Amino acid sequence: MAGGTADTSQDGHANIGPERVADETRRPVIRKKTLSKKKVREFQEEQENRGVVYISRIPPYLKPSKLRNLLEGYGTEVLRVYLSPEDTAARARRVRAGGNKKKSFTDGWVEFANKRRAKRIASTLNNTPMDPQNHRSFYGSDLWNIRYLPKFKWHHLTEKVAADARARQEKMRAELSQAKKETNFYLKKVEQAKAIEAMEERKRKRSQLGADGDGADEQEAGGPKKRRAEAEGAGVQQQDGGIREVRRRFKQRKVARGRTAKSVEDVIGMLAPKGTD
Repeated sequence: MAGGTADTSQDGHANIGPERVADETRRPVIRKKTLSKKKVREFQEEQENRGVVYISRIPPYLKPSKLRNLLEGYGTEVLRVYLSPEDTAARARRVRAGGNKKKSFTDGWVEFANKRRAKRIASTLNNTPMDPQNHRSFYGSDLWNIRYLPKFKWHHLTEKVAADARARQEKMRAELSQAKKETNFYLKKVEQAKAIEAMEERKRKRSQLGADGDGADEQEAGGPKKRRAEAEGAGVQQQDGGIREVRRRFKQRKVARGRTAKSVEDVIGMLAPKGTD
């Protein structure tokens, strides 16, 4: 065959060489587009031209899409909307009490494409009805509480949200650690109470066994009178708790009232060695 044809095996299939396999499995090279200085400058100017307004009160159950519709049509584009959700515990209490199950928000931020328009919108709409054209609207009687935030950009908001999330996580971690410490302290005190109770039980059993043994010894020793005499001689006293306290008694000499010549001579004679003049 000519050199331009592929080699075939006995079963009729073409033999593909390793070079051709490598060419077919090679991934295409994706070239990254680099932005020119002009496009970078235009992007930065666009970011700087954006403005953010703050809404301190969101009516109950107002969704971000509805808020976007209310703010559109004032000569600038609404870019992004962020609403802070209400506390989950407050929503759970409302649902348990039979209230509305819809999600509610507390406050929010809205980003406009033009900061001058955003400032004018905030000053115009503040303390005015939210939907004056539609009086039957659920939010027709609510008033705008809106304020323009100078020198505030959207990345400041994202940083604030991330910081709040980290603070909540740290607070939750600290609360879990404190709860764990309190639980361990309680379990330790319970174990100590059990150990003290076991010690008291052993002492009580030993006192009962000692009392039973004393009764048997009295019968074997010849009666209670003899046993009482031995106890008085040994100075044995039994306390309320059943523990015996042994007090030993030693014979003491009488105290000399006066120093006479005879007594001094007796002492000297006792101290002097024998066999001396």
